[in-house]
Amino acid sequence: IRRDFAFGNGNLTLGYNTASFYGFSLGTQVKGNIKLGEKHKDDRKNEGPFENNALITQAYLQYSLNEILLIKAGRYEGELEWLTDYQQGAIAEITAIPDTTVSLAFSNRKAESGIDTSEDFYKPHDKGIYVVDIKNESLEGLEINPYYYQIPDVVKFYGLKTSYNLEHFGAIAQYAKSSLTNEYKTNNSLENGYIAHFELNGNFEDLTSAVGLIKTSKKGGADIITSYGDSISPFEDGEKVYTLDARTIYGSLGYSIYDFDFGALYGITRYDAASSGLKEKELNLSAGYNFTKNLNTNIMYVNVDADEANGDTDYNKYLASVEYKF
Repeated sequence: IRRDFAFGNGNLTLGYNTASFYGFSLGTQVKGNIKLGEKHKDDRKNEGPFENNALITQAYLQYSLNEILLIKAGRYEGELEWLTDYQQGAIAEITAIPDTTVSLAFSNRKAESGIDTSEDFYKPHDKGIYVVDIKNESLEGLEINPYYYQIPDVVKFYGLKTSYNLEHFGAIAQYAKSSLTNEYKTNNSLENGYIAHFELNGNFEDLTSAVGLIKTSKKGGADIITSYGDSISPFEDGEKVYTLDARTIYGSLGYSIYDFDFGALYGITRYDAASSGLKEKELNLSAGYNFTKNLNTNIMYVNVDADEANGDTDYNKYLASVEYKF
């Protein structure tokens, strides 16, 4: 949806979950896309960011035992720090320890699908990814989340995320470090890296705000860590947030009044300082209105001004959607 490209899309999402039978149940979700229109300045044809007209995004067998064990196998929605979007594999959530959730997961394919994009399930790496994720909330307002991920023959990475939330204030601190295999380092000319994230946020009645800092290593970016999804970058695009020697600062404001929601986010990413000190600036402006409980509309404006080694990349992007949920 850049200045020389526009498209319209009709999206239908249907989901169904069966009742539990001796702890077992089935969950399904299908998403369909219908192109409503398309325009290019140079009249080139493009199907927009959609690889398919229909995709089974979720199809899993679930088993639940006395609210202490939950297992899903098949296609499911990932909700861990570095395992997001839609995953194909299995996940087990164990809550036998008070105030603690231990998640064990495996995925060999992933896909992203929404109202403005839909990709087929694919393998980011041949042997998939294995995950151990622990969340503890023993202290009121404080969540401690250590995790360990392994992509066989590629990388192991581990980290710790802490979140603290009071009535009006909150803070996030996270650090993750990667350890690449020697063979992968040699074949891809990469080095071990890390990513650090700090954020302070506030909530005052209908006003929300946040300021944050994201930093990656000078020796290696955090791109490899995001192979199966991520949840750190606050931007709509944020192309350079996880690259080599990237330092991102950002600030955001949100305001709700009646049935309107407004948001503004601005950030600057400086990266590859050893080369030429490039930077990318991004502005996101959004507005939404809830006509009814089931019907809402949202618009977003995205402006990106990015330095590149071989020239600048500047563009505006506009997103508009009308959604009806039933």
